[in-house]
Amino acid sequence: MFAFLMMSSCAKFLDQVPQEILTEQTLFSNKDNLVKLLTQCYAYPPDRDFGGYLPESFFHKSIGSCGGEATYIWVGYDPYRYDINSYSQVNGIYDIWQGMYAQIRTCHYFLNNADKCKDAKLSEQERTWWKGEATFFLAYYYYLLMQQYGPVPIIDPSAYSGDALYASIDKGIPRPTMDEQLAYIDNLLADAVSKLDLSYMQSYSDRAGRANIVTAKFLRARMWMYAASPLYNGLVNPSTGAAFPQLMIKGKDGKDLLPNAVDPNKWAKALEHCKDAMASAAQAGYRMIAVSPEPAVNTGNKAYKRNFTFSRGGDTSPECIYYLQAASTGILIKHALPLSWAGYSGICPTQKHVDEYFTAKGLLTGDDEEWKNASGFYSYSKDNFNIRIHNKFRKRDPRFYCNILFPGQYSYAMLNGTSESTESYWARNPTAAKNWFQPWFDGQDGYGSKAGADYCINGYLCCKWIPTDASASSQGDNAIAIFRYSELALNLIESAFENAVAKGVDPLSDNDVFSHWDMLRDRVGLPRVKDAYAAAGIPLTVNKLRELIHTERRVELAFEGHRYFDNRRWLDASSEGGPRLGFSILLTQNEGFWNPKEYANLVFYDKKYFVPIPQDEINKNPLLSQNPLW
Repeated sequence: MFAFLMMSSCAKFLDQVPQEILTEQTLFSNKDNLVKLLTQCYAYPPDRDFGGYLPESFFHKSIGSCGGEATYIWVGYDPYRYDINSYSQVNGIYDIWQGMYAQIRTCHYFLNNADKCKDAKLSEQERTWWKGEATFFLAYYYYLLMQQYGPVPIIDPSAYSGDALYASIDKGIPRPTMDEQLAYIDNLLADAVSKLDLSYMQSYSDRAGRANIVTAKFLRARMWMYAASPLYNGLVNPSTGAAFPQLMIKGKDGKDLLPNAVDPNKWAKALEHCKDAMASAAQAGYRMIAVSPEPAVNTGNKAYKRNFTFSRGGDTSPECIYYLQAASTGILIKHALPLSWAGYSGICPTQKHVDEYFTAKGLLTGDDEEWKNASGFYSYSKDNFNIRIHNKFRKRDPRFYCNILFPGQYSYAMLNGTSESTESYWARNPTAAKNWFQPWFDGQDGYGSKAGADYCINGYLCCKWIPTDASASSQGDNAIAIFRYSELALNLIESAFENAVAKGVDPLSDNDVFSHWDMLRDRVGLPRVKDAYAAAGIPLTVNKLRELIHTERRVELAFEGHRYFDNRRWLDASSEGGPRLGFSILLTQNEGFWNPKEYANLVFYDKKYFVPIPQDEINKNPLLSQNPLW
């Protein structure tokens, strides 16, 4: 079976190269042809909520779009089907199974044949690097399958040869335990680290955007953080004590595939790998953006925005550890832009997510009495427009103004009292009116101006990926960072916190918890957590710190494809259900637009913790078990 899969992968590659080199002999005789095969190993990385794998599959293969972060109004898209529970193992969504295994075959095919190339132009150093890249992607694709489905069958060519190959066809290939899957992926990543260069900056510029040691260590650290998390480590929510035995994945023989007891040592292992990845990242020159003396970065808003507005192949952010060269933000921006920009106006942050952004005091909104009591509007005039914004949109986390386009927002945000910042946080447009977001019914971005199925359902839009210099005619087409230094910092913070709790150590005294957290807050100009809560007189209990860490992650990594998976590993996915509120978009400003209105009430079922394995795959493999509750 595996030999056939290898031939299928080769045929797929050979279909894409010129006719005069359509043989394996010529494929492996030439460095230029070999690197084309290596490129196929890169060809199917997911860009999560940034447009699926290909532009034409926008939102259809990017489950990171879900998680309660935003509402998507298009009924034909998978996020909508996910929200209304209109899918099954037969009529599925986010089916990455075949695509990932096709890439796994491609990676194996490259690794099995790379030594055949005797071209003098190929140095042994390059061959070693290339093997490391293919090995990294082999691990990455297994990780992504595991992240979505739980443990999945391991197709290892060393385990299937001769008679064993043919026997496996009839017998099938079972799912491993989670610990077995983790060990397999971990070994691949360790092998990749042994072959790769630290980063392209230490080797050749033509390796820009390629997998390297920091990339591999980053994934290793993230994987072990997932492994230590409640879903994969005992099925008990540590904040509530609630157990979730119904989520246990069973093998075909009834064997438990997830650990059924908490192993506190996994958090120590996650922390160890986070520190190792952080040390390598620092050695390679990756770092948190500093407000000063970073060129052209003089505010926390600019420091944050810099991560999402660099061009493909251009000068990346120092926080960008790995980005997708083949994908860009263009399609995402088009779907997010307001109607007045000829956008589709349909990526609508939920009120719950909007309220998660901290206040300017560095507090959760629910902990800030001033924010909770804020009412009424602040009015001002700009460019001959009389503009007003709700007072709850003032004095907020700078990341709020970078990510959320809220009713009444002009091209700058209200940050400090009544002072107006002239800095543009989402766009500058030659037509001043288009800088003013007006989603009420008779506004230029409101329901009365909708085009077909395109409209803003709740009065909010996402503006995270829109360049600050965008215009109606030039909306931007920038790179997408997949691994960011900020995520690594957040992974370390969470691992250090949970490790301290597991060991019975006061996390407030753990420097590993706060050193990078302070840096993250300093970068955007928010008060540090300890300082903010001391000033407010609110004690930082274990559960309060955990809530703050989770919220910091939801804010910093918003719309980057993490929330869906974080909800699950924390055993908090039921938070995706319930009512969704927004503004009354069928009314004008004076008629009552600002009054909260429920526009959806979603039902969450525990079976949604894992995506169902396609029934066709179950039918093909007699030892493949389905995910729980499907």
